Amino acid sequence: MPNLKLHKIHLTAVIILGVYFTLSKINLVHALSSPNFIASFLQIYLFGIFFACLFLFIFSHEKFFTFAKDIEKQEQAKEKTFLKKYIHHGKILASFVIGVIGGPVFSSLTARLLLNNYSFKYLLVILANIPSTVFTLGIGRSILSFI
Repeated sequence: MPNLKLHKIHLTAVIILGVYFTLSKINLVHALSSPNFIASFLQIYLFGIFFACLFLFIFSHEKFFTFAKDIEKQEQAKEKTFLKKYIHHGKILASFVIGVIGGPVFSSLTARLLLNNYSFKYLLVILANIPSTVFTLGIGRSILSFI
């Protein structure tokens, strides 16, 4: 059984997550009520990438996922055999798709778990937030136009 001790980074993550969920609702309502699409897009996009990078930084903290090192050691031998046979793009595509569908929190979590050894995971999280923001604005404005 892995060692599951709580650390102050866990409390920090819970507080930031609570702030994110509260502010994201306020930010979304404000952006959807704005008539300017570009300003609305930038408002949601910049908010999303700020928190996505912040979450990725927190999730990458060595004490946040204490069990991650054990899992990585166990999976390393299996991964080496598959890396010779298959291309790495499956993890990248999966992280991107989950980031588009799930938003900043899931994007950061997936990038941390799947792309831990990759140096471009922050860039991937930032790029995945573009279509996510477009979908959010498109769906939100469509629903508001029916009302």
